[in-house]
Amino acid sequence: MRTDQDLFRHRSLNLLLLLLALLFGGSGLVQAETGHPLGAPTGAPASGNQAPTPLVEPPGHLERLTGWMLQTQRQLHRSLTEGLHALRDGPTAQTAGALILVSLLYGIFHAAGPGHGKAVISAYLLTQPQNLRRGILLSTASALAQGVTAIALVGVLIGLFGWLARDTLGQVRTLEIASFALVALLGLWLMVRALRHAWRLHRAHRAQAHDHDHDHAHEHDAHCGCGTPHHVDPNQRGTWWGTVLAVGIRPCSGAVLIMAVSTALGLAWAGVAAVLAMSLGTAATVSVLATLAVSARDWTRRWLGSTRMGRLTYIGPSLGLAGGGVIALIGLSLVLGAIAYQPVAHPLGIR
Repeated sequence: MRTDQDLFRHRSLNLLLLLLALLFGGSGLVQAETGHPLGAPTGAPASGNQAPTPLVEPPGHLERLTGWMLQTQRQLHRSLTEGLHALRDGPTAQTAGALILVSLLYGIFHAAGPGHGKAVISAYLLTQPQNLRRGILLSTASALAQGVTAIALVGVLIGLFGWLARDTLGQVRTLEIASFALVALLGLWLMVRALRHAWRLHRAHRAQAHDHDHDHAHEHDAHCGCGTPHHVDPNQRGTWWGTVLAVGIRPCSGAVLIMAVSTALGLAWAGVAAVLAMSLGTAATVSVLATLAVSARDWTRRWLGSTRMGRLTYIGPSLGLAGGGVIALIGLSLVLGAIAYQPVAHPLGIR
């Protein structure tokens, strides 16, 4: 008869093989368990009769990918709970390492799913003068902030005030609405700052009206003041930390649940380690998106640099205004949606 530790080790090995199959294209392994999201049907009907025509159109690649990722998240979430019980029954280094590995994988897959944090960070990096290093730091700091928020929420409400896990999970929605509101305010502030920058440029060019052509185009350098992201502006620190706060104040429901279960089992330290590993997995995935966003922005800037559009005075403030508008729209729509509708069931079955 299998013990909890044996079952947990077996699931951990399967999940590790699943990740390797995802990274290196091993679709056969995935189809054996869950069906690869991009895979075709496994085969033709056994009999000679023609299969009936389906009444609905089969799901596309994106729908398959999303469904497969959510199913994998459920498996990982179940393995996290089993890992905590296995660690309680046999607190060994092997069991603790397996728990941290599963937490890391959960963070990677969880960050690959839908979420407003990735959209906000991508829009910010696409339109604001941040280099790749600061973009990766932004992704990492935001993910770690979400983990720290989950740890603090459970530590205060359950550990200090003795709340039930169900009531603690209910506070996640409150923090979600606060996060959405901060995102909207961040977008509005970026828009205001872009408009102020454009106004300063307009006044400066009016003072130089003796050069007619300078009103339309100019040569770029590090001090031209056009707003195009030639370099990282040190004045961006305020919005950088504001982005971290807006994204990081919303904890992951899975992280809160793991902390609640580990606290109930008397293994709060294991829950903290699992949540931090989960945050690092999330940071890894979001950092990939940040790298793509910064690379796309820099490529576009180089491509526009040799064109007349790239030499326009207000191209920088225009990008900042557009980026702020997108971020504000994301935050405002999420706030209105959270207020108008009742929360739907969590994809991992968390109520």
